Amino acid sequence: MSNVADLLTADRLLELATEMVAIPSVTGNEQRLADWTAAFLSELGFRHLHRLPVPESGDSIVAEYGATHGPAVMLNFHLDTFPVCEGWTRDPLRPWRDGDRLYGLGAHDMKGGAACLLGAVEAIVRSGVELSGRLIVSATSDEENWSRGAHALIRSGALDGCVACLVPEPSNAGTLTIGQRGRHVFRLSFTGQAAHAAFGGGINAVTDAARVAARLAEPGTVDLGYDQRFDMTGSLCVIGLHGGGTLILVPEQAELFIDRHILPGETAEGAAAQIRAVVESCGIEGRYELSWDDRPTPAPGSFVVDPESTLVRTVREHLEREQGRAVRLVLGRSVADTSHFAVHGTVPTLICGPQGGNTCTADEYVDINSLVPTARTYVHSVLDLLNTAHSNEHRR
Repeated sequence: MSNVADLLTADRLLELATEMVAIPSVTGNEQRLADWTAAFLSELGFRHLHRLPVPESGDSIVAEYGATHGPAVMLNFHLDTFPVCEGWTRDPLRPWRDGDRLYGLGAHDMKGGAACLLGAVEAIVRSGVELSGRLIVSATSDEENWSRGAHALIRSGALDGCVACLVPEPSNAGTLTIGQRGRHVFRLSFTGQAAHAAFGGGINAVTDAARVAARLAEPGTVDLGYDQRFDMTGSLCVIGLHGGGTLILVPEQAELFIDRHILPGETAEGAAAQIRAVVESCGIEGRYELSWDDRPTPAPGSFVVDPESTLVRTVREHLEREQGRAVRLVLGRSVADTSHFAVHGTVPTLICGPQGGNTCTADEYVDINSLVPTARTYVHSVLDLLNTAHSNEHRR
């Protein structure tokens, strides 16, 4: 078939998105959607289908199609969604259509994107086109938490020989995300000296922590850097302060938690040095210790895929053709499984997904009109990266 993407239809992509939204898969409860995904890929004839258990979450799924050798391209989506929040006007687990929007929990992040990916895979398989490399499809659990599913996939060895990864996370029209800032969570532990609160004395650890928190919140206190290529700075946010209670005591212990997103080229050690400098400037009375990234998986570092790489040029070309507009290369502001694949799995990873709104909040929706262009971009990109004959024919 000269154009595999012609097998894609808006009705089929909407059907897939609707079916997935209707399957609850809040983080920690992804197993039903994992089972559904495994069955979908099995029916398409994918081989080497594996379930990778993630305790207290749900299996990650990985399978292969195409040649048994040669380079591999992975298409990935995450299974989980955030919990239901306040404010939904209708049942978020009973997806509904209103005009050009499909509403429901996870419709944009990222079951609409997953539908694009699976629709593209279905079209490739149904067409009978022969791939000169391996197509890996994976679905990961625990993405909204610690990305344990992504690391189970990395540890499994399934990514050996993988030269590219595409992930349909929510995207803005006319953009292709070729990298992301890294994220580190810093913990400041303050130690003071207890004393009776009514008689004075002691060293108040909560006061020390509050002084540092207030200083960190002042604009310009920390140089967050600037990346001219993407017109973006780093970010810093105090996300927690804990200590003390109702006892008649000067609190001896307090903790301060700091979210720090860093730009490509910067390090956690450098960010830690900045925080230490702020603490030292605050004149605290007690002692402190600084640690970071206390988590069950490695922290998601920053990365950028070479804009001139075959991967970026291929996907950008097809995305521009399908959207009928110029595409700008952008840096993602936060992190996802994509960060782990790129940094810890060493697989060049791009984000290219459908448009939508109210993402991760009440009345979340995906733009139905963006499903077909996204899925077609995936079809053409995979075939160009894994099938030279298709690439030559498509470009004529």
